[in-house]
Amino acid sequence: MRISTSQIYNVNVGTIGRQQSDLVHTQQQLSTGRRVLAPSDDPVAAARALEVGQSHALNQQQKEAQGTASDALKQLDSRLGSINDILVYVRERAIQAGNAALNQSDRQAIATDVSAQFEELMSQANTVDANSEYLFSGYRGDIQPFTGSLAGVTYQGDQGVRSLQVSNSRQIPTSVSGDELFMQVDDGAGGTTDMFSILSNFVTALNNPTITAAAYNTAIQTAMGQLDNAQENVLRLRSQTGSRQVEVDALTNIGGDLSIQYAARIEELVGVDYVAAISNFQQQNTYLEASRSTFAKITDLSLFKYIG
Repeated sequence: MRISTSQIYNVNVGTIGRQQSDLVHTQQQLSTGRRVLAPSDDPVAAARALEVGQSHALNQQQKEAQGTASDALKQLDSRLGSINDILVYVRERAIQAGNAALNQSDRQAIATDVSAQFEELMSQANTVDANSEYLFSGYRGDIQPFTGSLAGVTYQGDQGVRSLQVSNSRQIPTSVSGDELFMQVDDGAGGTTDMFSILSNFVTALNNPTITAAAYNTAIQTAMGQLDNAQENVLRLRSQTGSRQVEVDALTNIGGDLSIQYAARIEELVGVDYVAAISNFQQQNTYLEASRSTFAKITDLSLFKYIG
């Protein structure tokens, strides 16, 4: 069977084209670090890598949520710590105020100090978070939760507790409601009071020049007892916050380990073996250069010079 010059030409062109395509494919594998560039390269590995990749992406989303939750809990813990410091300080002032040797001027000086602590407590109660939402307003993050003065404070938030989905099966509360924290303090008489009223009543007693010694002592003892109850409430909520932080930290560590495992599995399924790929690239390049050289020599034969 005779082979025409055009057939020889076409065969060589086709061979060189395929070799160039193979070389480009290997070059892409090396540049991307991926053995499987398209599902057709390895359908089974590509399908499995897609599944693992989806799990990896979900894990990354949860890690971001865990980071957000951790930041929120740290801010909450800091605010609770500041509120506790105010209560501790005011209680110390209540102890000082119980000194019978104090005159009215001394009491008024303490009242001025406690009034300043009241304003600081209001500031802490109206703290905003990283998203510029009020920390203690429940679900109503855009509403300032506390308004008022020593004459009376009103809570405008709700009882909601915000939370974040930090794993497939776990939502972590990242806030406490202002109502639970500030407005539900045991008054020591079977009812409830609020932190602001505790400080306000204390200031009122300090500023009253006509109050009897018995009534004054009762006011001081009541303030101290209610401050203790308020502090106990803060410490309880702070303990809950700490426990949630520990849980988030544990989930973050697990998520970090999973990220490493997912990445390794994807690499195992579709990643390129650089040693093998480089060797293959060099071999393909050698074959291509040989084909080009051979084709150039063939086309240079006198017979091909007359084609066309």
